[in-house]
Amino acid sequence: MKGRWYANWLVIITMFLFFSSLGIFVIYIQDSLGVKKCAYGDDLGTNCICNSNGEKICDESTSQGINASEFTSINLSYSFDFLNAININNSSFQDVQFVDISHGDNVLKMIVEIKSMCNEDNIVSPQIGFYKLHKEILTLSIVSNLTNSSFSIPCISENTFSIENFTSEIDNSFKIQYQDELGVVYPANNCIYEGYIRNNGDVYNSKNGSLLCQCKNGQNSCEKE
Repeated sequence: MKGRWYANWLVIITMFLFFSSLGIFVIYIQDSLGVKKCAYGDDLGTNCICNSNGEKICDESTSQGINASEFTSINLSYSFDFLNAININNSSFQDVQFVDISHGDNVLKMIVEIKSMCNEDNIVSPQIGFYKLHKEILTLSIVSNLTNSSFSIPCISENTFSIENFTSEIDNSFKIQYQDELGVVYPANNCIYEGYIRNNGDVYNSKNGSLLCQCKNGQNSCEKE
């Protein structure tokens, strides 16, 4: 009787070791093939993002203002980096500032400084960029992953949106804006003049050379030379 129980335990232990080894092997194959990694631009669903380990994380509180059916990341290259910390005694910095907008070779590039959350190592919380083009209004937005409690320090990040194959017509009615994760909209302070995008503070001539203009907070201010 004792020998029979001993034999049964050997079978159970052998089966356990076999299935454990099989599970480890499957996980290894998945990692090797990148099955667990979610690539930028994948359909992550609503309120989901890839963390630094390539894992898909979803959080109902991550984004309240983004409708996944409206925004897209097709043809978008997005990057972000720490710019500087925010002095809590200085509240002069706006939540969103458009720094530079350029359009050339069918690429629309926009650099935006955004109030973000960082950790003690000056690393900005993981983010994914999106955009929406509705009629003549281009809206930029991001989704941040704040599930890691270490990202609790206010900071300013430099965020670059580059949309390739951007062939939409740019005229005086074309607008660019940023929508934060709470749905608040911040219009860019750039100007459109004779089909060209001008940044706030830029000085430029009219095509016929008769006017000298400057972009002032979204308005073209021109005078005769």
